[in-house]
Amino acid sequence: MLRKSFQILIFVIGIIFLLPSCGTKKMVKQAGKYESAGMFKEASELYYLAHIKKPQKVDIAIALKRSGQIYLEELSQDVSNSFKQGNYKETVYQYMTAMDLVAKLNRTGVGLKPDESMKRYFEDASEIYLAQRYELGQKLIYELNYNGARGVFEEIYKIDPEYKDTRNYLDQATFEPVYIDGSQLYDEGKYMDAYEKWESIYSSASGYKDVKERMGQALNERYKEGSLMLIDENFDGAAIALGEVYYKNRAYEDVKALYTEARNEPIYRQAAEMLGEGKCRSAYYAYGQIIADAGKYKDAGKLEVEALECAQYPIAIQTPVIGKNTARAKDFQSMLNSKLLKLKNPFLKIYDLSAINSRIDRSMRNSSGKIDPSLLKGLRDRNGIKAVLYCEFTEFETQAGKEKKKEKTGFERTVMKSASGETSIYDKKVKYAEVSRENIVEVSLVFKLISTETGEILLSDRISKNREDQTSYATYSGDKDKLYPSTYSNGTYSLNEGGYRSLQKMLKKSSHIKSVDELTNSAFKDISHKVASDINNFDPEK
Repeated sequence: MLRKSFQILIFVIGIIFLLPSCGTKKMVKQAGKYESAGMFKEASELYYLAHIKKPQKVDIAIALKRSGQIYLEELSQDVSNSFKQGNYKETVYQYMTAMDLVAKLNRTGVGLKPDESMKRYFEDASEIYLAQRYELGQKLIYELNYNGARGVFEEIYKIDPEYKDTRNYLDQATFEPVYIDGSQLYDEGKYMDAYEKWESIYSSASGYKDVKERMGQALNERYKEGSLMLIDENFDGAAIALGEVYYKNRAYEDVKALYTEARNEPIYRQAAEMLGEGKCRSAYYAYGQIIADAGKYKDAGKLEVEALECAQYPIAIQTPVIGKNTARAKDFQSMLNSKLLKLKNPFLKIYDLSAINSRIDRSMRNSSGKIDPSLLKGLRDRNGIKAVLYCEFTEFETQAGKEKKKEKTGFERTVMKSASGETSIYDKKVKYAEVSRENIVEVSLVFKLISTETGEILLSDRISKNREDQTSYATYSGDKDKLYPSTYSNGTYSLNEGGYRSLQKMLKKSSHIKSVDELTNSAFKDISHKVASDINNFDPEK
């Protein structure tokens, strides 16, 4: 035995020197120590890990086969001893451990030879042990201890899946309590909760008892509940009940049609009421909601068109008043029209009042929006116009600033180096200019939306926008990089080195300034956006 241990030790040391991996070396070294100490289980486990990392190393495979075979023989002896002592459970589990070891090593290409007698011991022991466990499992089933029975039959199934009718008993222990819970819920009228219980069984064991039929019964009862609620016009309850059925089985009876009705009938009726009351916009949105949900429902599509026609709100825009600046007025009107059209409001129709009735357009411009109500009604009756948008610029001031040029004294500095390397500086007094300019636009608009039916001012606001831009830069006809500013003191100019960077920035600044037209368009853009937004949000039905 001593000689054998010495040989093992020498073998392990040899392997260590052949391995490049530090981690694998440590495993083999430790495995050798276990092997020398007769701890073959531990040794085989480490050799197994080393073999997985280095399957090409023949010496590790040999060591694994040797230690594994010895460990297998130990397990075989344990099986024999347990059986002889009448400990059949230990016999069974020790045999299973041994066979797991054989299978595990076989997968790595290392074959072990189990003792034939071990299998006979297992077969005799398992026959006795499984019969005892089977009898216990039946007893627990009879006592309705399903949780305990499940553990017993799971153990039997793990040892021998084909043992008698273990599979049936395991299904019963696993699913029967769930089946019973479903039955109780069904009896309490909680049909979908019962369905969920039975469905969980069906997904794992579709043939268990009559679980499929019970699911159908639960679904049918919930369907009947939803149908009755729909008849009673309990639309909310019906939608919940029928929706539960629909999402479990979309092809069940006529549940799709009934579910659609439960969701949309109350909206359909409400829309019809709104349409009858002249609340055409609200009706249009309601019919649109139905169509988005159901696609087609009764005559919702036709009524949506009817509601849209009823909700149409034609507005005529009066030519804005900007003193005598007609061109500017047309620019603003064009911009406002464009903003309104881009909103794509389905109810708004925009018209030019001057094109429909130039007389009323002129009259409103000359009277600050005041107009004979009879003329407004004429617009409604003859042209279908429901409101006139009056716009007047109460303030429109523009200031195109003139260029302000200020002559400044500075110095142009020249630095020269002589042949001997000496540096000479020459500062020449020069003139440069600082230029500034500012453009300003100040705009205020008053607008009124006036009903052609009553002359009432439906919407009004005053919007003010100011815009300005300015520039300040310097110009110099000489070498700009050499230009320095000056300071003046006691009648004398002197070069100001500290102001060089500031002056250079001014020399590089752009002379561009936004024109009065650009500033005006910017102000018009914001004002037209605000007017268009207010018109878009205006709801004559509220």
